[in-house]
Amino acid sequence: MKQIRTSIVFGIVLGFWACMSAAASETAVDYGKSADSVRELLRQLVEADTSNPPGNEERAAAIGAKRLKDAGVSADITEFAAGRKNLVARLKGTGDRKPLLLLAHIDVVGAKGQSWSTDPHKMIEREGFLIGRGVSDDLGMAAVEMEVFLLLKRANVTLDRDVILAWTGDEESGGQGILYLLKHKPESISAGLVLNEGGEISLDDKGKVNLVNIQAAEKTYQDFELIAKGPTGHSSVPLKENAIYRLTRALERFSHFREPARLIPVTREYYRARAASEPPRVAAAMKTVSEAKGSLPAGALKVLEEDPIHAANLRTTCVATVIQGGTRVNALPSEARANINCRILPDESVEDIRKQLVKVIADSAIEVKALEDFSRAEASPVQGEGIDAIKKTAGEMWPGVPVLVSLSRGATDSRFLRAAGIPAYGIDPIALTEADGRRAHGIDERIPVSSLRPAIEFFHRLVLNLAQKRAS
Repeated sequence: MKQIRTSIVFGIVLGFWACMSAAASETAVDYGKSADSVRELLRQLVEADTSNPPGNEERAAAIGAKRLKDAGVSADITEFAAGRKNLVARLKGTGDRKPLLLLAHIDVVGAKGQSWSTDPHKMIEREGFLIGRGVSDDLGMAAVEMEVFLLLKRANVTLDRDVILAWTGDEESGGQGILYLLKHKPESISAGLVLNEGGEISLDDKGKVNLVNIQAAEKTYQDFELIAKGPTGHSSVPLKENAIYRLTRALERFSHFREPARLIPVTREYYRARAASEPPRVAAAMKTVSEAKGSLPAGALKVLEEDPIHAANLRTTCVATVIQGGTRVNALPSEARANINCRILPDESVEDIRKQLVKVIADSAIEVKALEDFSRAEASPVQGEGIDAIKKTAGEMWPGVPVLVSLSRGATDSRFLRAAGIPAYGIDPIALTEADGRRAHGIDERIPVSSLRPAIEFFHRLVLNLAQKRAS
């Protein structure tokens, strides 16, 4: 009996110290010091100039590998093209759960031809902002993830799952970096859950967090080419059949078509949650739409579609973006082509949309051809540990702030992981205003200096919530 009581007491003491250790791993962190570390790493990454093309991601991978080596962590560097490399590192856990993958890309969109007010590849601070190409897309997230990864290492946090850090290349041009890993070293990034870019923490005009948006799905990017042919000859002798006229008639028919509005689980959850923070008229429309069982009510739909963004969220969209025809001003065109750019809901296939275009164009003489495959994937679950942990952490950091699960109209490397069966969620930890967010890919890309510290704390807490071994 005495032995049993001793065992119980010993277990209680162990549990107490485990809880104390878990709490200490959060409260003992000097996030101000970490912010300085992230800022310096971000400066180095911006100066590495990994503009894609050509990429040169090996420069950034070398910077990351040195940071890891200095902390006693080995990095796996893989080359997917000349001068282009990925970096992957791992902290071992108990293996009780599948790994957590922290993903960021280290290539950036080129700034050539843009009228920046400063050198885009020299990070500077001005008026409370860090300015430089990639500070928000996606070098800032790469730097925060590296810092959090090293915080776990330094604190020797007991993990119940491996934590993997992956910096990949070519996200801005097709994802060859992540595709190389999935094809040649899939075990290096195999995970039960992924945190990546794509979602955002939003600031209001006063610099206060007012929304947390989790990206759980992406539309499929797909270009289609319409090709019309016609007889050639001298322009002085017009013929009844003309490739440009045929294509023009087809585009006219296409211009009047729009896919019907509908909800998928991600958008239904998005409008259900967002209704709580919208003006009454819009809130009522969102609530009505999110609760609809069959076709969406016309009145509520009309209110939402006053905003082109909501209109795009509710359907697959296709739009003509490029038109080409003829070779000389005095010759009949043998061919005319148009590009149709579609952003397809994740539960629809590219072939389904191609067939729809054929039907709408209604001209069997015009070829409708799908161009380069950018890959598609189903949505990640709108419920589960990833969503729960982000909501919990956001609630700890910013009580009362709405947390939404959304569909992205753009594309990230998450689509390849979702296609491989790995749930991926977009949540960039660096809070931005809507105006600052629009600077990504544009002139004077920037992030607030004041967003660095809370970004590290949020992401650190999030990773601990997802990966730290808790007392039984």
